[in-house]
Amino acid sequence: GEGRKGCIMNAFDFSVIEEHDPSVSEGHRVLYDREVPFEIRNQTDPHDAAQEVGTLEAIKVKILVMGDVANPLTLRIELTSENDLFFHFNHNLDEHGFRQVQEHQKLMVDFPEYS
Repeated sequence: GEGRKGCIMNAFDFSVIEEHDPSVSEGHRVLYDREVPFEIRNQTDPHDAAQEVGTLEAIKVKILVMGDVANPLTLRIELTSENDLFFHFNHNLDEHGFRQVQEHQKLMVDFPEYS
């Protein structure tokens, strides 16, 4: 019955699906892959007080690196939503791009600590 169906799902090899994941197609490795609650605010009018309260949504967060984890070549952060298929955010950064962000944001960490 139900117990047997659970065993079949637990025995399913998800590595076949992961091999076809476009996130890892360029050689990135997944470090973090979870749904995280985010407060989403749709700000069309900055003076509208009603927009100050957002809605809580489960956003899938994927953090990927290319290269060695201790000294990565690139970092990618992907944010997606099952509720809104048009919500898709990618943040790709290498050490050169990080230096620009570091200078602009006055960050006190180096690229390996950031990633």
